[in-house]
Amino acid sequence: MNRAFSFVVTALALSSSLLSSACFDLDSFVMNPTHCSVGYTDDQCTLKKMCTPCDEAYPFADFGLPADTATRHPIELADGERNDAWFFPAGADGPLSGTDVTIVFSHGNFGSLEHYLNRVGLLWATGANVFAVDYRGFGQSSSTAEATEAEFMDDARRAWAFVPDVLAAHGLDPAQPLAIYGYSAGALSAVEMAVAELSDPEVAGPCTLILEAPWPSAQRFTDDSSFIGVPGSFVTTGAWDNITKLQHYSRPYLQLHGVVDLTVRVELGREVFDVVESPDKQLVEVAGAAHGNYLFVDEDTVERDVPAVLGEAEYRDLLVRQIGNDCR
Repeated sequence: MNRAFSFVVTALALSSSLLSSACFDLDSFVMNPTHCSVGYTDDQCTLKKMCTPCDEAYPFADFGLPADTATRHPIELADGERNDAWFFPAGADGPLSGTDVTIVFSHGNFGSLEHYLNRVGLLWATGANVFAVDYRGFGQSSSTAEATEAEFMDDARRAWAFVPDVLAAHGLDPAQPLAIYGYSAGALSAVEMAVAELSDPEVAGPCTLILEAPWPSAQRFTDDSSFIGVPGSFVTTGAWDNITKLQHYSRPYLQLHGVVDLTVRVELGREVFDVVESPDKQLVEVAGAAHGNYLFVDEDTVERDVPAVLGEAEYRDLLVRQIGNDCR
């Protein structure tokens, strides 16, 4: 189906839902949890390798990741649940090898961590360590329940505070520089991590924050995507707000956005970029790039995303320049 037509159909369906029922909840769209206990039947199951049952190992090697050194580090949550998370120690290859920097990765909301192992592989190819976190209700996390906004943000802060312990467990300097990468809805977690130091001076901030296709807030997202000016509170119990927090973020910042992204339009991305307080910030708009998670294979029907349009080498080099400049 044509993406533009699909987008209009989705908007009309959303409008109909809002008019017929006050029970529509954007939180379900924001989070869209996909747990390992849920079965799948569509083609994405096989192609994206996003259907690993709870008792099976993730196919790390299929995405260029070191299965022999990948280590699970579950994140303990306030209510006793545990969010899944994996640490991938830097290999000998890659431009950042030997620089002792770790990238903390927060993935998007369509599928769990396994759906984004290709993205983790691209980050790991930079030569940095990578700590990839999953969310409540996603993947092989212990809870199957959808997170509230308060739970989600608290989980993000706990993930960020846990990183030094993970590094120490691998014999690495727990105070080494940390970069944060958040993709799409993962920007919600990434931004919460990046500003944690503002409320707790004992928490270290990142050396750089990289966001791809972030939205400003739930209100702006619903205003833009539904074509109807309903109050955000009508469709979501949370603000899911990046833009207010980023007004107080002053560290180095890189934002990537596809120009033909119909899910989070580039105009919304510009709103996010404009409010970032940092004097050291850059917005890279990629012509021809859409929203999605493209696998660099002919069988993938998803439109080409930012890494696919740039190409793996140029995408990696862009990240290496940002991290290399800010995290040494």
